[in-house]
Amino acid sequence: MAIITPPPTLDLDYYRQMYPELNNFPDVVLMEHYKRFAVEQGRSTCAYDRREYLQVMLQNTIDNSHLKTLEISPWDSPFLRGDNVKYFEVMSAEDVRKATVGVKRNVDTLPKKIDFVGAKGDLSVVNEKFDIVFSAHVIEHCPDLIEHFRNVSKILNAGGLYVLIVPDKRYCFDYYHSESTISEVIEAFAGKRKIPNLSTVINFAYTRTHNSAIFHWFGEHGERYGYRKIPPMEGDARAEILGEYFFDDGSEVDYQKLARLVKKYADALKENAYISVHNWRFTPDSFGYIINMLNKFNLIDLRLFRLCHTVWGRLAFVAMLEKP
Repeated sequence: MAIITPPPTLDLDYYRQMYPELNNFPDVVLMEHYKRFAVEQGRSTCAYDRREYLQVMLQNTIDNSHLKTLEISPWDSPFLRGDNVKYFEVMSAEDVRKATVGVKRNVDTLPKKIDFVGAKGDLSVVNEKFDIVFSAHVIEHCPDLIEHFRNVSKILNAGGLYVLIVPDKRYCFDYYHSESTISEVIEAFAGKRKIPNLSTVINFAYTRTHNSAIFHWFGEHGERYGYRKIPPMEGDARAEILGEYFFDDGSEVDYQKLARLVKKYADALKENAYISVHNWRFTPDSFGYIINMLNKFNLIDLRLFRLCHTVWGRLAFVAMLEKP
């Protein structure tokens, strides 16, 4: 049984409150309305399907129930705070502070202490158990998704929750990239992948589009741009800091950029170094399918507990996995 029990992702009372035109619909009609329209239209259906409301719900629950919590990769802006919250990051707080200098990041919000530091996201350095583990925009960067879920499970108490915010590939710069498949996830695990494939790095570098969720919701997806034909957007700042794999000062032609990218990849492969790219691309449906299949194959023990669809104008969805 889960340590906390938030409302279902279709909270009928909440749905009525959000959309007064549905007030007179009986439950059976309201559920049909949800099936036919809510997902496609991006309607909000519970009190935590948006980042800011999830934050309030989680923070209040953690504080009131004194739940031990670990946030993975808060970078310079933790989602959760307080005496019950600890942090895991790929570098120390001081190193993060140094890395954010000059890139218009808010160093004032940086956590004073990173409790666990693991190069390349290695959670094995975490030697405590937690009731809640939280991550935002993390799992898509993990070369081996199954190994990541297994490591999270090891540090969760029974009934604990892994709460995630995950980018929806339809509304971010991954729009033109295909959804990840269960076979790709299993292949990465079987190969003990520690670094992205070269094809993933090249694809990420050359064929991304814009990262404006609003424009994607309006159907304006932009063009696949080569390597970097525009200045790095704010959302790309971390990738620029952690390796400059996609930096482009305009002085190279495309084949020179590709040659430099391949060389940097070869160097990273020799050193087993971190490369910040999206290894995985999900929609809520594909994410839920992959989690359920991994359970069916007994590859992970974390079970799907809550799964929200993406709300209109947003580029990410909320999911919760339960440790049995």
